[in-house]
Amino acid sequence: MVFIPNLKPMKYLRLIPALLLGAMLTACNTLQKLYEAQEYDQVIQRLAPDICRGDQNAQDINLVAASYHKANQTDHERIQALKATGQPDAWPEIYQRYCSMKGRNDALACFPTRVKNGMNYIKLDLKDDMMAARAKAESYLVAKANQLLDTGSKADALEADSYIEQLSRTNRSNNNLPELQKKSLLRAADRVLVVVDNEDERPLLHSFSDAVLHFDAGEVPANVITATRYTRLGRDDAEVLVLISDIQITPDRLDEVTFKETNGGKIVEVTDHTQNKNVTLKGTVKYYGGESRRALFAVPFEVKSAFKNDYTTIRGDREACSPETLSRLNTKPVPVPTDESMLIDAAKKLNDLVAIDLKK
Repeated sequence: MVFIPNLKPMKYLRLIPALLLGAMLTACNTLQKLYEAQEYDQVIQRLAPDICRGDQNAQDINLVAASYHKANQTDHERIQALKATGQPDAWPEIYQRYCSMKGRNDALACFPTRVKNGMNYIKLDLKDDMMAARAKAESYLVAKANQLLDTGSKADALEADSYIEQLSRTNRSNNNLPELQKKSLLRAADRVLVVVDNEDERPLLHSFSDAVLHFDAGEVPANVITATRYTRLGRDDAEVLVLISDIQITPDRLDEVTFKETNGGKIVEVTDHTQNKNVTLKGTVKYYGGESRRALFAVPFEVKSAFKNDYTTIRGDREACSPETLSRLNTKPVPVPTDESMLIDAAKKLNDLVAIDLKK
C-alpha cells in the first residue's frame, strides 16, 4: 500500500482517474505479454467474460480474436501431425487438443453477433471427432496402464499412475478406472495389510477371522500380510479392510411334501423331506492408502453357506412305490451343521473372494 500524506480532497479526486488509467495500462501490458508468450488461452479466459457482458473494447476484441485463431491453428496443425504418426500413444493428446478447441469455441459463443461476424467466428462441430479420439485415447491408456501393472514392479506401478490419471481426466466414468486404481494402489504398496472387522451385533470368533485371512502360499501377492486394526500403516503401505456389516443365520428348517402312489391296488404314502439352513454374510472390502487411512475404494460383497439335505420316507406297501421313489429311499436325515461351522464355511468362501480380488 502507498501512503500519501496530507492530500486535499480535490487533489485526491484527481488522483483516482490517474490510478485507474495506470491499472488499465498495466492490465493491457500484461495481456499483451501473455499474447506474445503464446499464452492464448489465458488471454481468452481473462477477456471473453467481459466481452460477453457487453464490454466491446476494440483492442480487447482484436486481442481475443487473434488469440482464438492462433490457438486453434496451432492445435489443428498439431492434431494433423499426431494423426500422421499412426501411433496409439498420440490419441490422448489429440483428444485434449480437441477439448481445448471446443472450450475456446464455447467461451466465445456468447459474444454479440456483430463481434462474432467481425472476428470470423464459426461454431465448430467437434462432437464426432472428440468421441472417436476419446475412445482411442481411453483404449490406449487402459492398455498401457495394465501393461505396467502386470509386471509386478513397484516402479512400473508408480509409472502407471500417470496413465491412470490421464484416463481419469479423459473420462471419469471409464469402466476400467476403478479396477486400475485399485491395482495401482496394491502394486505400488510396500505392504498390503489385510484386516477383518465386524459391525454386526453377533461377535465373531477368532477362528472366523483366521479362516478369512488364511491364504495359501502363492495365493496372493508377496506384499500381502495379515494384521489387526491396530497395526500401524507406513507411508507406502495399503490396507484392505474386510468389514462384516450383516450376518444372517436362518433357523433349522424341515420342509415336507406328502403324496400317495398306487400300483395294482397297493397304496403307499410317500413323504419327501428337505433339511435347510443358510448363513449369509454381507459387507464391504475397503481399500485404504497410506497414513491418511482414507478409504479409496469400497467393494460390497455377499457370501453364503447353504446346507440342504433331501430324504424320503414311506408309510404303506413298498411295492406301490414308483422307481423314482425307490431310488430316494436310500437317503437319510443327517445332523444339521452348527452356526459356528457354517460361519467358518462362509469365511472360507470370503477368503477365496478376497484372494481373487487381491490378485486381479
